[in-house]
Amino acid sequence: MIRNSAKALLLLDGKLLLNSHLTSVGELYYDLPGGGQHPYETMEEAVIREVREETGFSVRPLRFAALAEEIFTNPSMRARFPEYCHRTMHIFVVEAIPGTVREDVSELDFQQTGSSWFSPQEAEGLQLVPVQLRGRVREVLGSKEPVYLGSLRRDEVCM
Repeated sequence: MIRNSAKALLLLDGKLLLNSHLTSVGELYYDLPGGGQHPYETMEEAVIREVREETGFSVRPLRFAALAEEIFTNPSMRARFPEYCHRTMHIFVVEAIPGTVREDVSELDFQQTGSSWFSPQEAEGLQLVPVQLRGRVREVLGSKEPVYLGSLRRDEVCM
């Protein structure tokens, strides 16, 4: 099974919103707000819903910014989390809808502990997911065309 995920690059006052997560062994990493697409839901609808659920922000997609694929090869990971071991991440630049009130977070992402704001430069140095975005946040934000971040096979157990 291949999971389609819609992810958001949400900038506000020059800062990027990232969700903080802790792995089962206590390692901190950061992920873009967003998650899995539901059946019959567009990618744009998925990113709007997921950002609202995880962060409380009402957003509107501005543009499709990047695509990344991740395939976990570790047999233990595949047995424990089959729905997360092959995913395609569709990354959108989104904006908070002016005049809307930030809602309470209704559904934290898997292992999510909160959300924090970082400059794009700071974000590039974090343990960021998708891994292919590390060191490339400003490139993606500044590109007029979507950026293909590539496919990555990962052997580690990260959850």
